Order: sequence, then structure tokens, then C-alpha cells
Amino acid sequence: MHIFWRLILAHFLADFTLQTNFIAAWKRKNNWGVAVHSLVFLACAAVFCWNDLAQVWLRPRSAVIYGWMSIVLLAILHYLEDVWRVWTIRRLNSPDSFFFFLWDQFIHCFLIFVFSPLQSVFSLEKGIMLTIIFILATHFTTIFVYYMEKDIFGQADISAGENYYSMVERLCTVILLLLPGWWALSFLGVWLIRFILSRFSRESGFSWLNHAIGSSMAFMFGIVARLLIY
Repeated sequence: MHIFWRLILAHFLADFTLQTNFIAAWKRKNNWGVAVHSLVFLACAAVFCWNDLAQVWLRPRSAVIYGWMSIVLLAILHYLEDVWRVWTIRRLNSPDSFFFFLWDQFIHCFLIFVFSPLQSVFSLEKGIMLTIIFILATHFTTIFVYYMEKDIFGQADISAGENYYSMVERLCTVILLLLPGWWALSFLGVWLIRFILSRFSRESGFSWLNHAIGSSMAFMFGIVARLLIY
């Protein structure tokens, strides 16, 4: 069974790649946005785990939980977790901080672990794992850096165009690190281009934190991807 990492991929797609600015704003306004967002996760999970939905995933005591039951429960819990997060931010004035973001992601991933067959945690599919790494290096890192800048500088105002540029840059770094042999060092060319642009483009909206964290995380994810492939 290839369950756990496929559900993690479904979560990352729903929470980052497929969560547009419109859906993110809608979630903060009312629970219908959260419901649609949770249905996106449900749809992704159903597609990725389609062949295993009728299989028994868990046997808690005398009960039996099939795959389709697990993903429905996870979608409901995803909805409740996001509703709780929005409620605490709006009603309790909890800061929408970097650590709150990480805690929210931990809860989602932990719930996926709880409702997945234990053996599937150790079942690694290269295609699925690489896709997860690509999402982590692009959309996830963008949000990661956003919250760090927000907490450290008090604001994080980067245009969509600059965000997409950063994502493409990090994706190129990861892909180049997958090249065989010494060709992998060609990723340094991406960093050289960024350095030159930052030196001569005075209107660049990137902070030193964006440069440091973004490049470091791209390198880290690239190395992980390389270890996975080779």
C-alpha cells in the first residue's frame, strides 16, 4: 500500500499549490471557503489513493476503517483544524505567526499519520517523493519565508511576480542538483544569477532573509532529492 506519502502529497497540493489567494482570503471570511479547500484535499486524496479506497487501512480494536472512510475523516478533520485556526486568529486575536503556521502543518501531517496504515509510512515511491520535494522547494518555501519575514520585519509584501520568480529559481536549483556527477554543481549558476540581479537591480523586493532561507532550503531539498534518486 502506498498511502501515507500520497496523502501527504494531497495535503501539500491542497494547502499550497492549489490554494490560490482567492481561496485563502475566502477561508478567512467564512467557513464555506474552508469547506471548498477541504474538498480539494478530499479530491486529491481520492485520486492518489483510488486503488486502495476499498481496502482496510486500520483495525482499531474490533472496528474496521476502509480507505474511503479514512480520507473522509481526514477531510472533516482538515476542515475543523482550519476553522479552529481561523477562529483563534479572528476571535482570540492569536498571532498568525511563523510558529502557528508550522503547528498547523504538524497537526495536518500528524492526523494523516494516524489514519494511514503504518507500513505505508516506509513505502517510498520516487515519483511521489520528488513531487513532494518540488512542492516543498517552491510553494511551501514561499509561505515559510513569508511568515519568517512577517515575524522578523513586521511585514512581508512581495509581489506575485517576485514570488513566482523565486519559486522557479528554487525549482531550477533542485533540478540541477539532480544532474549526474559534477554537473550537479551547475546549480551554483542559479545562485550567481541571483547575486548579480540583487546587486544591480535596486528595485528588487527580495530581503536578505528571502535570499538566505530560500537558497538554503532549495539546496537542502535538492540534496534530499539527489539522495532519493541515487
